[in-house]
Order: sequence, then C-alpha cells, then structure tokens
Amino acid sequence: MLDRLVVRLSPSAPYPEARALVDRVEAGDWAGCRRIAGEAEPSARTELIRLLGEHSRLGGLAGRALAADPQDSVAAAARAFQLIHQGWQVRGQARARHVSARQFGTFHRYLAEAEKVLHAGLTGAAHDTALWTAALVTARGLQMGLDHAWYRYESLAAFDPHHLPGQSHLLQHLCPKWGGDWAQAEEFARTAGRAAPDGAHNAMLIVDLYLEKWLERPGGRDLSSARARADLHEAADRSVRHPAFRRTVGWVPVVNSFAMAFGLAGERAAAKQMFAVLGPYASEFPWAYHRGGPAPAFRRSRIRAYGLSGGLPSAVDALVVAVSPLTRYVTS
Repeated sequence: MLDRLVVRLSPSAPYPEARALVDRVEAGDWAGCRRIAGEAEPSARTELIRLLGEHSRLGGLAGRALAADPQDSVAAAARAFQLIHQGWQVRGQARARHVSARQFGTFHRYLAEAEKVLHAGLTGAAHDTALWTAALVTARGLQMGLDHAWYRYESLAAFDPHHLPGQSHLLQHLCPKWGGDWAQAEEFARTAGRAAPDGAHNAMLIVDLYLEKWLERPGGRDLSSARARADLHEAADRSVRHPAFRRTVGWVPVVNSFAMAFGLAGERAAAKQMFAVLGPYASEFPWAYHRGGPAPAFRRSRIRAYGLSGGLPSAVDALVVAVSPLTRYVTS
C-alpha cells in the first residue's frame, strides 16, 4: 500500500535521456548537452531542451555557448526557455487580475529578451521546432494575438505536423483565458489529436481541452457527460492504451492528464489503469490546477482510484492523504 502513496515530481526522473542531460548540465558539459538533445526525436528534443532551460543549475552555460557560436540553435532554444521560465516564475500562474503591474513588467521584459534570442536563432535555423515552440510561448505571454500564434504554429508544423509541445502551447492560446474561444480550441484539439498516428501522445490534446473547461467550470459537468467520457476513452484507445504507445520523453504528463480526467469523470477503473502505468511519477501539469499543489492532488486522486479508503466519504480520503508519507524528488 505504501508504494501507492509515494510521489515523484522530478521532470527528469522517468527518462534516461533527461537524467543524462542533467548530469551533463551539472558537469558544465555543453557539448554533451547538445549531443543528447540532437539524438532525440523532434518532440522529445523540444522537451529535453525545455528541461535544460528550466534547470536551476544551467546558469550561464547556454548563454556562453550561444555567444561562442551564434548558430547553435540548441543553445538559442535553451536560453530562450530559460528566460521564459524566469519570467513566468515572476508572473506566477495566477489569472491576470491577480498579477501586479510590477510583476507584468518584469515578466514582459524577460519574454522580450527571449524574443530577441528566438528571432536571431530562427534567422539561422528556421527548421528548428524547439525554437518555434518557445516562440509560441512568448507570443502568448506577450499577447501578440491569435493570428501571430497561428503563423508561428504553421511555421513549426511545416517541419513537424504532429509536434505535441507546440500543439499544447497553441491549444492554451486558443482557450478563452488567453483570448481565444472554446469553438476554436475544440476544433484544433480534435483535429490535431485525431490526425496523429495511432499510439502517438497527441490524443492528450482532447483530454487537456476537457481539463481546461473543467478549470473554468469546476463543477465537472463537461467531464461527467456521456460525450466527454466517450471522448476520453476514444483518446485513450488511440494513445495511452494503444499497443504502439511508447514511453518516450513526455509520456508522463500525457498519462497524468488521462488519470486526472478519468478521475474527475468518475471513471474509476480507467483512472486506476492510468495510475498503474504511472507508478510514482506525477507531473506538475495538470495537477497544479488543483488547489493545494500537484503532489497532494495526485495522491488524493490515486487513493480514490485504488479505493484505499474503502469508498468512504472524501473526508476519509483526505485523512489518509494527510497521514501518509510523501517522498518528493525535485531535480536541482
């Protein structure tokens, strides 16, 4: 039972390539970082470079590499993701009405600096999908508008039409909270999610669409509808439950999205199946959408899926969570 109460939130722990990348960062070995990123498939490469940019020990490593070789697109993407991450740490994840003018000013300065890095990088490497993915984030944060976001996404898709990191950022931009609307967001999620090959991670887009709607309307009516449950199962059959599904870099947040959505939809058996696949591995997204932080939310949902409290009221589940041990490993 206790193994079901352990949570690992480290973004690198589930992936050998990411752990190797962290080792190279901590050793100050930029050539090793480039080699590991360069060996990955496009979506995994973007995720690895983002992880590199967000690592607390990166420091000036990417900036120095970029100064030494302005054509190094891995360095450009890592530096851009680093600036984006630093800016978002200042802004926080709150809605705009809860962010101060001073926070916004600092946030925008970081993103504007990232834009300069991205512009220079894309001038020399317009094929680099990691650069375009980072550019989708800055377009959203700087409120450049949907036309600009679509231009950047279409530029990315010309090189990789099923690039999930970029698709996920465009989906965020298409949601009402970032100036879009539900009709556009739903059309994109369904089209992109179903266009990807069977077994691909991209069906997560449909799940994330429902989670975004749940965030706006926490009563859960959208997720508890017959159509929503059917959509979740169809998406799972095309991705996480398909024989061709691979545990490549990025699979953990995909399965976590399914676990959370199935739990909210009351599909306990399906949620339990997702938690069995995950083991201890949680991800910040989507569990950060719950109050109290991702680790408690993950554990609470997992307890309910496994029925550790015997189906008793939610207060009992909360008590089980409160008294259980928590092991959290955070990459530093």
